Amino acid sequence: MATITRSAAFVSSSSVRSKLLEHLVSGPKTPTELAWMDGKHVSHVSRALAELRERGLVEQLSTASRERYYRATSQGMTIYVSMIKTMK
Repeated sequence: MATITRSAAFVSSSSVRSKLLEHLVSGPKTPTELAWMDGKHVSHVSRALAELRERGLVEQLSTASRERYYRATSQGMTIYVSMIKTMK
């Protein structure tokens, strides 16, 4: 439980990370799509994705194409649900 709490705190401490996780629980997206959705620069989104990936909350689906798709992992989805419950 402590790991979930720490991970949720990490995600919640950045509005960019929070929004990325929110977008990725609904399905895979590219950094370009995510940047467009939130009006952020792709480099900012890529850095936040790398931080989430290091913690096992998102994963890269394929490295075959130029545009890489990311999705929330099961741990990422658990963290997202935990954050939603905390907000209520």
